[in-house]
Amino acid sequence: MRTTAFAAALAALVAISSANALAAPFAGTGHAGIGGNVDGMKARDQALERARKVALEAAIEQLGASDPTARKQVLAAPGTWTRSYRVLRQDDDGATATAVVSVEIDTARLAKALAVPGAATPTSSSLVVLPTLELKLSECPPALEGELRRALVAAGVVRDVAAGSAGPVFSASLECRKLGTVTYPRQVAVREQLQLVGSAPIVTTGFGEDAQAAASDAMMRLIGVITRDLARPSEGLAIRVAAPWPAARVRRLERALRDSVVGVQSVRVSSIASDGAVTLQVEGGLTAEELQARLPAVQVPGASLVVGEVEASHVVHIRLQAIAAP
Repeated sequence: MRTTAFAAALAALVAISSANALAAPFAGTGHAGIGGNVDGMKARDQALERARKVALEAAIEQLGASDPTARKQVLAAPGTWTRSYRVLRQDDDGATATAVVSVEIDTARLAKALAVPGAATPTSSSLVVLPTLELKLSECPPALEGELRRALVAAGVVRDVAAGSAGPVFSASLECRKLGTVTYPRQVAVREQLQLVGSAPIVTTGFGEDAQAAASDAMMRLIGVITRDLARPSEGLAIRVAAPWPAARVRRLERALRDSVVGVQSVRVSSIASDGAVTLQVEGGLTAEELQARLPAVQVPGASLVVGEVEASHVVHIRLQAIAAP
């Protein structure tokens, strides 16, 4: 049951871009000399600290203009801003220690800290923190909460964080009601009703061999309604991303495309399909074939790109595949 109110309520929450990301990954490389009072272990620690600071400097540069005094204060305490990091490389050749890191930096908080007093910069004013999901279940299998949460995260409606995290909250309730066995095709029927704050209820009915299967079928139909209401027709060059969750990967992909692909000027989420696939609208001077050829070189932290075919002369199909931990 598609409603204008429902579409409007969700559309207000779906501004996904790298500027809107709560945290974005930044790379940093640091070096430190070995000798005198500095042994290999100490040099590695120094290289790691410098790599984290370099990543912070990269985040500051991306955010643009900032107050010089505020910038100095931020750089004076790099550890405060770079607590969440992953070491990509750490070694030494006997003379120099080297560290390479990927750091998750809270760009929204950083932009506010760097803002010129009394002035609102375009960067800081456009930052949005997606809400967390607060869901109440009524007579529904617990597994349905995970299915719904993953769909809303993939659509960019809520953040993939634990309940009770700081920030805004998106409240919803899911009610399931067993209807019994229908005459044809002799299957159990379950009706589900999702109530999102600020929109009309969405009601779907699923069928299955038992109540669990019927509830899952109803949930798939419900997710289809949600994603159809989020979807918008795309124009021009586009990338269709299969299996995009967690949603942070899509934001990282957007940033990587803008930063590393020559000919790409801007990237934004255009639509969400009923199967959860995300379509990115790409603006620039490339053809679909040229973009397809350049995608294999794009690096996304924590994932690799599997590039597929070009459809209808303007849509490039890809899949984000998680990189196995060493």
